[in-house]
Amino acid sequence: MKKLLFIFNPRSGTGKIRSALVDVVDVFTKAGYETTIYPTQAPEDGKRRILENGETYDRIVVSGGDGMLHELVNAVVQLPQAVAVGYLPSGTVNDFAATHSLPRDPVKASEVAVSDHILSLDVGRFNDSWFSYVAAFGLFTQVSYQTNQKLKNKLGSLAYFLEALQSIDYRHFEQACRKMEITADGADFSGEFIFGAVTNSTSIGGFRKLICDGVQFDDGRLEGLFVKKPSGVRELEQMQRGLVRSDFSAACLLRFSAREFSVRSEEMAWTLDGENGGRHSDVRISAVQKTLHIALPRKSIKEHI
Repeated sequence: MKKLLFIFNPRSGTGKIRSALVDVVDVFTKAGYETTIYPTQAPEDGKRRILENGETYDRIVVSGGDGMLHELVNAVVQLPQAVAVGYLPSGTVNDFAATHSLPRDPVKASEVAVSDHILSLDVGRFNDSWFSYVAAFGLFTQVSYQTNQKLKNKLGSLAYFLEALQSIDYRHFEQACRKMEITADGADFSGEFIFGAVTNSTSIGGFRKLICDGVQFDDGRLEGLFVKKPSGVRELEQMQRGLVRSDFSAACLLRFSAREFSVRSEEMAWTLDGENGGRHSDVRISAVQKTLHIALPRKSIKEHI
């Protein structure tokens, strides 16, 4: 009998997965899997559990928010052999699930998770860590892991926006700027930046407007969006309109695709998949092609072929 490891965060989102647990395991059993269930007890617990003996399973499925998926990615890339995985989104925003059309209903998502519809996606390497969909710095990036969970549950994506408004003192706008040297596939960009994101996604923080259409998730490339400090009120307004409308023609908005990025600056905080990524002054980011072997809806797979 095939073996499946099911790891879930019982505190993620509204805790919906707990009430659906029996039905979810029933789906796994009917698909021919003997299931080991593990509720996480602390941050990084899921990652630890996978690293211990994840290679002994035929499939690993996790349930939680983007942070739980982040733990999965950082564990499976280190396993001695590739293991197919599945994901049951139960967080508040779930950018990865939105990008790949994963069902929010736990039972429907579990049916996808044990299906044979496997797609091999790129993951991002960030120095010695990995991310599934975004590495970012600057304004708003700390909001996702500082926002109170009860506020997330009540307001969803709006919670991030409300917290972001409170996190910025507009009287000290220039303090958010960082002098940086950014290299993307050999092309150099220097200046003062207030935000940057390197992604393999169509959604960031629940907002789809920040990323243009046409993103390929297995082409060995990542998309970079960098926002320079506006030179004045007019450029600030152009920046705001551009981000809302996915119009990156403003001089302060830089968007391009690359296989490798490097970012040098004074030490600053980064977020990886909405989780605290630590403080860094020298960052290397690259696409690791077709590394995450994940079960996705047939609709999503057709869109990526």
